Parts: sequence; C-alpha cells; structure tokens
Amino acid sequence: MFKKIKGRIKKEKYIPKRTVISYEDMPLDDYEQEKTEISPNVIRKIIFAVLGAALLALIVFAFVNREKLTWSNINVWWKYEMMGTKGNGYPLNIVGSEVESGNIAVHQGRIAYASDTSFVTLNSTGGEVCNLQLRHTHPVMKASDNRYLIFGLGETNYQLQTFDDTIFSGSADGSIFAADIAQNGKYCMAVEGNGFYSELYAYDRDNNRVFKYSFAEYYINSVAIKLNGSGCIASGISNNNGEIKTGIYVLDFSKEEPVAKYELGGNYIIDSKFISNNRAVLIGDSASYIYKTDEDVLELVDYGGMPLTNYCFAPSVGTFSLALSKSGDGRSCNLITYDDNGAVRITADTDVGSESLSSYNGMTATLDNNTLYVFDREGNLHYTGNAGAGAKRVLLSSEKEAFILSVNQIRKIDLTRSSTADSAGE
Repeated sequence: MFKKIKGRIKKEKYIPKRTVISYEDMPLDDYEQEKTEISPNVIRKIIFAVLGAALLALIVFAFVNREKLTWSNINVWWKYEMMGTKGNGYPLNIVGSEVESGNIAVHQGRIAYASDTSFVTLNSTGGEVCNLQLRHTHPVMKASDNRYLIFGLGETNYQLQTFDDTIFSGSADGSIFAADIAQNGKYCMAVEGNGFYSELYAYDRDNNRVFKYSFAEYYINSVAIKLNGSGCIASGISNNNGEIKTGIYVLDFSKEEPVAKYELGGNYIIDSKFISNNRAVLIGDSASYIYKTDEDVLELVDYGGMPLTNYCFAPSVGTFSLALSKSGDGRSCNLITYDDNGAVRITADTDVGSESLSSYNGMTATLDNNTLYVFDREGNLHYTGNAGAGAKRVLLSSEKEAFILSVNQIRKIDLTRSSTADSAGE
C-alpha cells in the first residue's frame, strides 16, 4: 500500500472501479470477448418476423400453384412419385397397336393414354401405374387433371377413370358422339337422339343424371363442360336445303332452356374447351370464337385468311394457341397464343409446319417432319431437335421437358440439353 521513494513515504491514489470503461482503459482482446445482451422482446420480434415471412412465402407459393395443390394431385404425387415403383425411363413402347393423337394427356409429368386395347397411366419415371383393358372399337379419351372419360365413338358404353382405378362404367341412352369431363368429376355427353337430332345428358360426380336437353335442329358434334361442371357449351351442324349451318348452345345445368343460342352459317366447329370458368373457346375451320359466359358475348377470332393447321388448349393458364399457315399449304406457320379475352399474347413466325401443337406457360412447341421446335415467350426459337421416327404428337409438360407420341412409342425430350440429332428418347 505504501512505497518508499527517496526517503519519502507516498500513498497511492485510490481509484474506484468504473462502471463505464473507455477504449483507452481496456485491452482489445477483452473487447472481443465481451458479449452484448439482447432483449427477449427483440428476440421474440425477430422470430415472429421470420415466421411471418415464411408463412407469407408459403401462401404465395400455394396461390401460384393452387391448380396443382389439390388433394387428388397431392395423393397421386405421394403414392406414385414418392412411394411408387420407379420406372426405367423413356422411350417406352405403347400398349396396344395404336394410340390416336387425341387420346394422350400429360399432367405434372405423368402420362395417361387410351390405345385401341388399353387405358394406361405412367408416373414421371415411366413406371406403369394402371393398365386396364378397353373394349371400344374406336376409343376416345377426354382428360381433366387426374380424371378421364373414355367412350367408344358411336357406341353406348363409357367409363370413368382416375389415375389408378376405374370409378364407374356405364351405358348411355344412345350412341355417344361427344363428351367432356370436369376436374371435379362431373361430366356430360351428347348422344344420338330418340326422336331428336341429338340429346345431351349431364351427370354429377356420383353419376346421377342432373340435366337433359334435346336438340331438334342440330346434330351435336362437340361439347365442352365448365371447369366447375355447372354448365356446358355444345356445337352442332345441320343441312338446310344444301346449306351447312352451325349452331351453338350455351347450357346451364340448373336451367331447362339454353342461356344463349347462336347460328354461324357455314363455319364448322372442330373442337371446343373451357380455358377458364367463364371463357369457352370454339375452334372452327375458318374462324374461332370465344364465348364469355359472364358477359354473354360470342367474340370472333379471325384467321386473317390463313388456313388453320393446328390448335391446342391450355386451361391451366387460360390460353389457347393456333397454327395458321402463311403459305396456304400447311407450312410456314404463325404460332399464335391468345388469352381468354382473345388478346394475342405470343406470336412465333416460323417457316415450318405444325403436325402437332402444344403450349405450356407461354412456351409453344410444334412438330414438323419428325423434328421438334420449341419457341419461348418472346416467340424466339428455344429448342430444335430430333423427335424420332413416326412422331405424331407433342405434349409440353414443363419448360424443361416434352413428351412425343410416335406410332409405337412414347418418348421424352430434355429441352435443357443442347439440340442433337439423337436427342429423342434420351
């Protein structure tokens, strides 16, 4: 406590402990070891903010993918993608001797098709899920997500399928010439009329008949059911003193009489489809039409004098696409994608034909002479490559892959790989 300096006694000055230490009074190493206490309230706020951001991201993801996040889709994904038997990939030979171009569908990378002998479904790796024998002379398959309606053209028998099972087999009251099924399992069909030109029947998901309408003026050749199954649009033809007429009927299954009727003259309706719940597209040989149920308006989509070469629907994004030939011989096609209001979304000006057309989320694919061409959202060529011998149908399943139906195989093409002469089936 005391030190002796040159004969004098000196008392050291007492320095009290400081509650605040300055940089000058503390070594650098001690600063690095010192910890800052965080308030529990601040920690809770940080946790809540992170959870809130994660929940918001989950909500946005669910909204963007709301079409995919149905119980049916989740169930199929779990059973046949996560837990199911893995396939050996593609190419795969078809079951049967022939699959018509319209009798194949792809949903989330999973294939379903109806051949002349069988109904077959495949998971994303080509593993066979369902293989059921068909007894239709001329089978026709209509698909909506994981629901499938299969009937024999001009026959009375039909069946309803899910991805892995038959849920109903029935017999119509007349020969079936057109039918459609909604995502929720409701369906309708146009049959040969008993004392009328045609009759249309609608059924709920339990296969109870909920609607009937008889057509006294037209033979119905195309029907499209609303996405929620509450109504449909039907088109047909008749002959009036040698003049072909086309009639369009808008039907609400809760009402006895048509909501609207139209006569189009000689334009023959080839096909029809609801691409949103209030918009139906009717593809004609000389012009197409959009019926807006919420506005009760039938709008013309003019071909500009160019012949129709091909078409496709994309209900998942509310669009449809046309291939119109600039040269008149089916080649040099303009590939045009429209939204459900009839506005042009994308145009690809090509010098190739369109033996098959498919679109996915703004991308458009066409087949010409066993070659696959894929165009991006700006109409620029994104991919070109060999589709394999006998290619007759292309189905885009995502922005990264396409499926090819040939005369005897189903192939898958990776659109992210460089175009090569042997790309088909890899």
